Amino acid sequence: MRHRRPTRTNTVTTYHEETSQATWLPGAEPGIDTAVAPERLPAHFTNLTAACDIQIVDFSDSEIHHVHATNATLDEALMEDRPEGSLCRWVSVNGLDSDVITSLSNNYNLHRLAIEDLIQLHSRTKVDWYTDQAFVVLTLQKLVRLHQHRGQDGKCDCPAMEDSEDGSSSDKDDSAGELAGKAQSRRFSPVSFWSSSKSKRHQDESPIKPIRTLHRYESAQIPEHTAFMEKHSVLADEELAVSVEQVSIFLLADNTIISFFEQSAQDVETPLLTRLDSPETMLRRSCDASLMLQALIDAIVDLAVPVKEAYNKARKELQVDAMTFPDIKTSRKLHIFGEEIDMLQNLFKPIVHLVNALRDHNAEPLPPRNRDGIPAPIYNRSISSDALRRHKTLHRTPTSTATTITITPLAHTYFGDVLDHCITMIQALEQMDASAQNISTLIFNTVGAKNNNLLMIFTVVTVLFVPLTFVSGYFGMNFNSGGGIDHPFAWFWVVAGPVLVGFTALVAVTAGWDWIKDLFVKKGIRRLRRRRGRDRARTGRKV
Repeated sequence: MRHRRPTRTNTVTTYHEETSQATWLPGAEPGIDTAVAPERLPAHFTNLTAACDIQIVDFSDSEIHHVHATNATLDEALMEDRPEGSLCRWVSVNGLDSDVITSLSNNYNLHRLAIEDLIQLHSRTKVDWYTDQAFVVLTLQKLVRLHQHRGQDGKCDCPAMEDSEDGSSSDKDDSAGELAGKAQSRRFSPVSFWSSSKSKRHQDESPIKPIRTLHRYESAQIPEHTAFMEKHSVLADEELAVSVEQVSIFLLADNTIISFFEQSAQDVETPLLTRLDSPETMLRRSCDASLMLQALIDAIVDLAVPVKEAYNKARKELQVDAMTFPDIKTSRKLHIFGEEIDMLQNLFKPIVHLVNALRDHNAEPLPPRNRDGIPAPIYNRSISSDALRRHKTLHRTPTSTATTITITPLAHTYFGDVLDHCITMIQALEQMDASAQNISTLIFNTVGAKNNNLLMIFTVVTVLFVPLTFVSGYFGMNFNSGGGIDHPFAWFWVVAGPVLVGFTALVAVTAGWDWIKDLFVKKGIRRLRRRRGRDRARTGRKV
């Protein structure tokens, strides 16, 4: 006791995994304020660089104005006044760049919490309501075609594919193994059309660029696991994969909508711009930003339809393999198939809650205030003058729970169509997941039945040869003088034949006793049924 230390040593310490670029710190101020000086912005924000393709569309029911901008020309395009008579503006950004985000954030006063979720590429699907804007974030899933280009030396001359979470280039995984090296040599191009047949049509202008596959989006921390799952994916045989990226959308109170895509804006912009160019479409005639939000989400949901069709085709092929030649390879593919279907469900199911939240939203009225601008409940309390003055300062603007964003009845109606598509998609994924489990059960049952048949054959052979082995062992014994065994060789078959027949009959009766009993029971049931049939024929009534 005298030599015991007066204080305990620390046996547990806080652990933080070392990362090359910290994106958060415990207790840090939430959100990103783009209005501060550039040197005060966090490093993970300022390091975002991309050549953005920006489309600014101003339209009304009578005319439409389309402006194309880049990183360098965005500020100049935003400084120009909106065309006279323009009722709605859509700003579509393809690519994430810190300067572009800063320009749009400062120009439209985007919320700092939304900016933080915008650059975090694994934000959950949700909608946040702020005072004068709504922020929507969801995932986009689309079918892409794998592209491998190798030179004469067998090496890929394409730039290495990114393995990092945010899609930025990284050279820290050079020793990830042969599988990771093979996966990095693949490039991806969008699939513009998919059908259940073998026919596929490419767009020649589809760019070849690195994307995040389904496995890279979910488990990019372990390159070996990601490369193995990609190599053995059920879509790999068709040279297809699923691309996943985050889409962020701002709906502003001035009937402006801003969308941020990582790299798939063209897949959504092309059909929507075609609709906006026609003055007969509902999207053009309504001049409603909330309906434009519905159109964006609807296009994102529709991009997942080819994904469902591709997996449904793969499921049918796995089902045929399981019924014709079940083996461990098919079982492994089914396991990976189930994993990918679960990932798709986890990404797609939150979209249903997002659409329901948009449909159920109503603009909340501002709380009642007195003539000094203080909410009524606090004014009636007995508080000091200093506390009252501080409270007036804090409540000079509407509370964060109040919003001026509205979802129009027209958009509410069309969001119902998006909801139907989402539910149909989820039901199809759930059905494929259940079918994969049934196919896996079928494989194990089939393999088990084959093993039982094989064991039955071995048992029959054993039953036939055990009596012969017993008799031959008896006659093969060595005796100096053995009475009764001094007989010709034919005497062996005289003894072995009856023993074999008797032993086989005994085993057959013992093994087939249950079958014999069932046979008599079935004969009794048939006899009773024939008797009832004769009684009905004789009496002409039901018995």
